Amino acid sequence: NDPDFPDAVHCEWANDYCETTRPDSRGPYSTIYRREADDAGPLGGWSMVGPTCYTDSVPPRSGADAQELTMEMILEQFHRTAFALPQPVIEPPDLRALVNLPVYFGLEWPADGFEPGEVDTTDIIGHEVRIRPNLQNVTYHFGDGSSVGPTQSLGGGYPDGDITHEYTGPGTVNPSIVVVYGGEVSVDGGEWMPIPGTATVDGPTVDLQVLESRNRLHDD
Repeated sequence: NDPDFPDAVHCEWANDYCETTRPDSRGPYSTIYRREADDAGPLGGWSMVGPTCYTDSVPPRSGADAQELTMEMILEQFHRTAFALPQPVIEPPDLRALVNLPVYFGLEWPADGFEPGEVDTTDIIGHEVRIRPNLQNVTYHFGDGSSVGPTQSLGGGYPDGDITHEYTGPGTVNPSIVVVYGGEVSVDGGEWMPIPGTATVDGPTVDLQVLESRNRLHDD
């Protein structure tokens, strides 16, 4: 399309492109033209500026300073990230353990939320901002007042898992995992840079029954 026929053709690709690839924008994907003018009218012909999507971000008035994207804005968005909540994986797998025997703990990432290495893309004052969380450390809380961490270990099951705990008495405990996320940011497709901050995320608790086994001798 050109300035004389701005709505001549809207192909399906142009209609869908903005909503699927540019956060907080809408279509159709369009080309911007400009020309100089004064009170007497146009002073020259049209020249192409480039393609764009429509967004609610408002540019500054002519001659005014544009709002600058700051690390404070990025850090605020980082803390709004829907981080994946760390899920505890426990062996024995039926959530029933025995007193004085090791219980193995591991960390599993759910399908929902952004886990380490996944990218959350958003728009801040007209800039495409990509945030990629990374794992800083993990703390395993066993529900009886004891814990292991901070550590880099994701634990695991028997026999190779390195996060274990022995309960000394029977009862129901509620173990959980706390993760500290760091992150990196890329602005408008640029290089990844570290985000100067962290976010602490508490995972859900589970109900673990700790049982006591007693041996009895019977006379046949």
